[in-house]
Amino acid sequence: MSLAFATGLVLPFGGPGGNAVSLALSQSLQTASPIVAELAFPETPWPQGWSVVMGDPDGPGGARIAAEATGADWVLVGKVGGDGWINAYLLKDGRALPARFSNPGLLASWAALQLGKKPAPLDFYPELDKPLADLLESAPHFDAEPYLQNLAPKAAKVLERQVSLVTTLYGHGAAAAKTLPAAVLDFWKHRQNPEEMADAGVGPVWKAFYPIMNDDQKTAVARAKALLGSRRALDVAGAVLLLRSTNDPTWRQAAARLTTVAPELVLGWEELSFAAFEQNDATLAQKALLKAIELDPQKSLYWTNLGWADYLLGEIYQAIYASRRGLDLEENPVAAYNLGLFHALLGDYGDAFGYYRQALRLDDGSEVQAALGDLKNTRKDAMLFWRGYLLARSGRWREARRAYVEFLQRLPNHRLADEAKAELEALQDVKNKLAVTGYKLGPLEVQPPFGVDEEVRPLLTASSNAYLPSGKVTVRVLAGDKVVAQSITNLTVPPLTSGFTRELEPFTVHEPGEYELTVEYAGARTQAKITVGSTNLARQLLSRGLVPTDLDGNPLLPDEDLAGPEGEKKLIAATLSRVRSAAAQAAKIERFTKPLAHGPYKGKSVAQLMAAADAKMVERFYQDVLHDPEMLDEDAVNAFAHWLERVR
Repeated sequence: MSLAFATGLVLPFGGPGGNAVSLALSQSLQTASPIVAELAFPETPWPQGWSVVMGDPDGPGGARIAAEATGADWVLVGKVGGDGWINAYLLKDGRALPARFSNPGLLASWAALQLGKKPAPLDFYPELDKPLADLLESAPHFDAEPYLQNLAPKAAKVLERQVSLVTTLYGHGAAAAKTLPAAVLDFWKHRQNPEEMADAGVGPVWKAFYPIMNDDQKTAVARAKALLGSRRALDVAGAVLLLRSTNDPTWRQAAARLTTVAPELVLGWEELSFAAFEQNDATLAQKALLKAIELDPQKSLYWTNLGWADYLLGEIYQAIYASRRGLDLEENPVAAYNLGLFHALLGDYGDAFGYYRQALRLDDGSEVQAALGDLKNTRKDAMLFWRGYLLARSGRWREARRAYVEFLQRLPNHRLADEAKAELEALQDVKNKLAVTGYKLGPLEVQPPFGVDEEVRPLLTASSNAYLPSGKVTVRVLAGDKVVAQSITNLTVPPLTSGFTRELEPFTVHEPGEYELTVEYAGARTQAKITVGSTNLARQLLSRGLVPTDLDGNPLLPDEDLAGPEGEKKLIAATLSRVRSAAAQAAKIERFTKPLAHGPYKGKSVAQLMAAADAKMVERFYQDVLHDPEMLDEDAVNAFAHWLERVR
């Protein structure tokens, strides 16, 4: 088929049997294999992938984005339901036409009629669905033989054809798949230099994002703003993501623009709701979230946030309904905290306790502060009790006591007064205990003595007869009254935590001697004696998490050997062995055979230096690694070779 006429795509269908259905449809409609189309689909310049823009890839939004990203004149997407019926959308002339049929043959005839085509005979092999799914998952390393042995000849031939197409795609590139739209081929041709991409397909959004990759945010933002004038959903969605990621204030207008250009995309409504909350416009947030739920009713975030918008608008019973829907879809602490607040305001204290307990169990420590702020913002005296309740269970017992005392002073006859008194009694004698139970050099647990210039991470064990708070842990190393080393660790501790063991930020002592280590956290303090003596390169590397590897990515030495007294000697010997062994291979690489123009090894090539390397060279290499750890982002052999090129 001529490339000029290859403008349609059938993409893999979702649901049980969807891959087999889409393959049969593509063959009947005489267009590219959906397997090849999926594998050759252009990449996104943003890290979240296509799902953040498409939403449901099998729905109208997915069809529109797919058509714009590939430059195809028409796109067919869909999903096979549990009942076997096929729900599909045919994107043609900018409109997504819905269809629902009981079998692929009827869908193929309908699609051909819409496209003005004569369908080819439909060969449908349901048994191919699993091998096609595995082909998509493991290409290009798919092993078809186990499947071919169990397939009828005609089905086996179809599968072999798909494997052949995939092999060609990976062996010769997208240009070999001549049934793909021109914009797809253009992307793969110019993906290393997006500035050369055509102004079709993903070209415009890649050109907008590309300056970010070169630290040119100003140009990227300017290009994103220019995209806002486009009528393509893909361009405007890309602009929203770029402007949002750069914190440019126009992301809010961009979100509103996306809801106009592509109301079928949930991304625009989601971002518009965030913008509305930022601008304290609960009415707009509610409207945007209702639309988002219409498009994606199974997303917990939308229901949870709708509940908050309802609450801000004074619609508390609607807020409870929406928040419960959000919590039912996905257990999340925000919805549970909100429900605790709503029921506390209504005086439904049994439910309030229940939801607050659930929220505290779900919270990793990142949400409780916002919940405390929400209680404070009610400006209601009765909410002081609930502030005390959350504070106490977050380890902030002094603040909890003040909240309970103030609650009792203002509302001495409240229904929760006796509960507040009992809480106060329990907080009278809170004791937190600390102990340093070990130390780590990198991944290895060790005990003193340590070496000078090693990064040592203490292991802190904390316990309480109440709960432990998030907060700062201060480690000091003292020589008499003088602080010779210090580290601070900011811990996030989940509510309801009575004990933990955590690895702290490292301290480094630069002189040998006997020292006192002190650790302070949550009003408690502990001390320990440590000795600091001699060290070696291997221990210093290990302490920084720098474990040298061979060409296969395997550690040159076990951690225990690196930390041992002979660690440096063993590491240098192991490195020398690998470097010298790789010299012959380096001699086959042109850049490594050219004489060096600068540095102490001027006039010699990298390959020659690797062959003649000695212990002093390796030692100097690792000393430089300590000053520039990124040198060891690759294996030690290649890192050594690249170091030789740069050393001065």
